[in-house]
Amino acid sequence: MATKLIYTTRKKHIEASSDFKNFIAEHKLEMNTKSGEIVLLTRKNADIVEKLIASDDNYFPFSRELFNYYKLPKIKNPNDKALFAVLREIDRDNSTNVWRYGKNRDSLYAVCNYIHDPNNKFFDRLDAGDISLPDDIAQCGTGLKSFSSKVCKYICEFAGGDNYYINDSVVRRVLLFYLDYYEVDHSGIDSIRNVDALSYNNLFDLLENLRNEANKKHGNTIEIKKSELDHILWYCYKI
Repeated sequence: MATKLIYTTRKKHIEASSDFKNFIAEHKLEMNTKSGEIVLLTRKNADIVEKLIASDDNYFPFSRELFNYYKLPKIKNPNDKALFAVLREIDRDNSTNVWRYGKNRDSLYAVCNYIHDPNNKFFDRLDAGDISLPDDIAQCGTGLKSFSSKVCKYICEFAGGDNYYINDSVVRRVLLFYLDYYEVDHSGIDSIRNVDALSYNNLFDLLENLRNEANKKHGNTIEIKKSELDHILWYCYKI
């Protein structure tokens, strides 16, 4: 049974599954003391989760291997096959299914063409952390909302940057509980449906405010990075 999360204006509830509770106990993650359902955004927890993901064969980043093989960090104008291979592998690694079922394959080609077009200045904008970039890529076709964020997130990360968060269903599902716990304003956003409807820019702002408040609250001497916040929210609650 998966962990159940209900968040509406009338009801806010996390029903932790036995798998979730066992996972927390086994890895000695720091939790909120009141109800024990929030995995705290502490340096200790970030280090634990990063080690777990790095040793989990289910999440081996094949896209990173392709990225390095084709030397994309050094070649900002990669050939079509190299870039296309990396994009398809990001899609497969993250189960965004743009390519898998065939109906959105034209959209993946369109993303590839968008990145290749020098007028779009993809790599320059990526390096600068332009948060409008995922929404722009999402306009290339259908079914690209999550995929576009992961293209920016992981290509930036593979090149050594930490400029983006992922727009992922698990992250969106748990976000409001975290915003409440860390007292981050989310006026007018009072249901998971509202979160699902957010633009990438607006989602980014909430996650960035959350990260800042968590680092402040816990006095994280080494601040939690964007990728580490993503990993805590996603890896712990995907169970």
